Amino acid sequence: MEILTSGGLSALLQVITIDLVLAGDNAIVIGLAAAGLPVD
Repeated sequence: MEILTSGGLSALLQVITIDLVLAGDNAIVIGLAAAGLPVD
């Protein structure tokens, strides 16, 4: 599969977008979990 075709670039951008969305979701969940920890 050629990466420099319009289909290849579209697939690459979809993978990058999904990766960023899932990383942001993980950051929110970790932040919510850390907010409930006691401060020592």
